[in-house]
Amino acid sequence: MDVGFVGLGAMGRPMAENIAAAGHRVLAWNRSPVPAPEGVVLAGSPAQVAAASAVTVVMVADEQAVRAVLFGPDGWVTGAHRGALLVQSSTIGAGATREVARSCAEQGVRFVDAPVSGSVGPARQGALTVLAGGDGDDITEAAPVFDAVARTVVHCGGVGQGSAVKLAVNATLVTAMAGAAEALTWLTEAEPDVAVDAIAPLFERISPLVARRAGALVGEAPDGGFPLAHVAKDMDLVVGAMAPSAVLEAVRAAAREAADGGLAGRDLSALGMAARRHRAAGRG
Repeated sequence: MDVGFVGLGAMGRPMAENIAAAGHRVLAWNRSPVPAPEGVVLAGSPAQVAAASAVTVVMVADEQAVRAVLFGPDGWVTGAHRGALLVQSSTIGAGATREVARSCAEQGVRFVDAPVSGSVGPARQGALTVLAGGDGDDITEAAPVFDAVARTVVHCGGVGQGSAVKLAVNATLVTAMAGAAEALTWLTEAEPDVAVDAIAPLFERISPLVARRAGALVGEAPDGGFPLAHVAKDMDLVVGAMAPSAVLEAVRAAAREAADGGLAGRDLSALGMAARRHRAAGRG
């Protein structure tokens, strides 16, 4: 299959490589100059990607970037043939997803809403979860691409519902990690002899991710993973989409403060570093 790919960042690059490794011809474009991923040919514009592809995946940072690569100068829709299939995998709001889908439909382009659950590690392993929204036949047509990047595809409903599910999943994930960051920070200060590695399995039933990240929550969080810059952006979307509550607003504020305070490139587990800063400043 001739597959296009727009967006070769931390998630997009391994996804494009996995699609190529599955035997597809992949033509890709990125907003800034990058080396070609293994097995992938680079194009000069999104329009060139569209002209040569039956299916194109878009994986960029935010709604503004999605609109730019699709509808800007030499944008993807200017090169797309009628009936082309666009798979939009960036994390944006459900309302924005439906607006973009309507604009694509006006150009005769079919649209699948397909954000992914999982971070850079699962992306490299081809082990993401696709949260698909759209026509069942279109999702079936995109299945060979999904099979190359994901272990699981969940058909969430119509266009926009994949993006809505993604926000609900991320709201739950980030809230759990923020709570664990606060709890484990308190525990290690109040009871410094407790071995966090020993108690980490206790969290498995509540959140396997918390159990895996317990050491990072009380230590130095690594770079990458699910970086706090993306966490903060996603929580802004969550609060914007849902009726704001004290819980979600507090988590959003914590993520935004941590990202803006020098931890933007660190994994989500850097919420533990932020919690220690708060306690040291007398705000815990």
